[in-house]
Amino acid sequence: MTATTTASFDLAPEPVLRLERHYPHRRDRVWAALTDPEQLSRWFPCSVEVDLREGGTLTLRFPGEPEPDVAVITELSPPSALAFTWSGEHLRWTLEEDDQGCVLRLTNTIADTDWTANTAAGWTTCFDALAEVLDGRSPAPHTGPDEELIAHYRSTLGV
Repeated sequence: MTATTTASFDLAPEPVLRLERHYPHRRDRVWAALTDPEQLSRWFPCSVEVDLREGGTLTLRFPGEPEPDVAVITELSPPSALAFTWSGEHLRWTLEEDDQGCVLRLTNTIADTDWTANTAAGWTTCFDALAEVLDGRSPAPHTGPDEELIAHYRSTLGV
């Protein structure tokens, strides 16, 4: 399998962006990268604190922002599912083992459909950085929106 993120977007019954990526790593390894604050802070574009329990929180401290964002964990089923609400959107991460590693799926409800392509591009960049961390490398620093990737998703998702 290739290291490509696939994406789809549906409007009904609500706007939902779905992303999928295969990683050649065991599910428990990818789960740790999704839930361990130190690992998560390496591939996500901010520092993250985690209170890993249903009803717990992810505290996201973005550079230059005076206050952190707080996401509330709505589902926790290690090592296969994590869901939380963040900025009016619901995100659900699932991991499924396969014979070559595991498949990460992210379902992200979209509060503002004008931002769908940006959201898809942002998650793709994060998924690429996650691959670097899982492979034992340091990802390149996040530098802001990838306009080429945003244009790609505007075209392929029809948004």
